[in-house]
Amino acid sequence: MIWKFVNSRRFSPLRTLLLSACMSLAGCSGVHPDAATTVDVLRHVELLSGGVSALNYTPWYIHSFAITGPKGSDIDGGGPNVWPMEKGSNKPSGGGKEVCCMSFPLEWQPDLKFTVRWLVDKKSDGKTPGYWYKAENVRIAQYDGRNAFKVWGIFLPGDRVRIMIADGNHDGGNNANNRPPDNDPYIAQGLLDDEWNRLYRKGGMQ
Repeated sequence: MIWKFVNSRRFSPLRTLLLSACMSLAGCSGVHPDAATTVDVLRHVELLSGGVSALNYTPWYIHSFAITGPKGSDIDGGGPNVWPMEKGSNKPSGGGKEVCCMSFPLEWQPDLKFTVRWLVDKKSDGKTPGYWYKAENVRIAQYDGRNAFKVWGIFLPGDRVRIMIADGNHDGGNNANNRPPDNDPYIAQGLLDDEWNRLYRKGGMQ
C-alpha cells in the first residue's frame, strides 16, 4: 500500500476516477482473472497543522530543529531555538516560543515515522559552530486528532529526542508537562548528521 497524505479540502474526485480507470485497464490488459497480481492502492490521509514548541532537558543550547515525514507526504515543520536547562534545576528550558506551523495526520498513523534534525551548540564559546544531529524512524504516541493543537520537540540528555502531539489528554502520553521516562518507547536516539554538517555547518565536520 502506498500512503498519499493530502488535505481533504484539496482532494479532487477526478483523482478517484483516474485511479478507477487505471484499475479497470488492468482488467483489460490480458491478465487472467486467476493470475496473481499486485495493485498499489493510494491511501489518502487528511492533514492538520499546528504550532511547534520545544522543551530542553539538556545542558546544551539548541539553535533550531526540523521534523520531516516520508518523502512526498507533505509532513514537515520546524521549531524554535531553546536555551539550556538551568544547572541544578529539574525543570526544562523552553516552552514559551512557538513556530508556525507543522503538518501532521488528522488520524494517528501507527506506522508513520519522522526524521528529526537539530543544531546543538555544546561549546558555547561564541566561536565554535554547533553540530547537526539526526534521529531517524522517530515514531509518535497515539493522539486524538480532533483535539490536537500543538507539536512538541522534547530534547533529552544523551542526544535523544521525543516528538509529541499534544491533544489535551493530560492522563495519556501526550502531556508536555511530564518529562518522558527513560524507557519511553517513543524516545529516539540521535547521532551526528554527517550530511548536514558537511553541507550546512560552517567548517564542515572539522
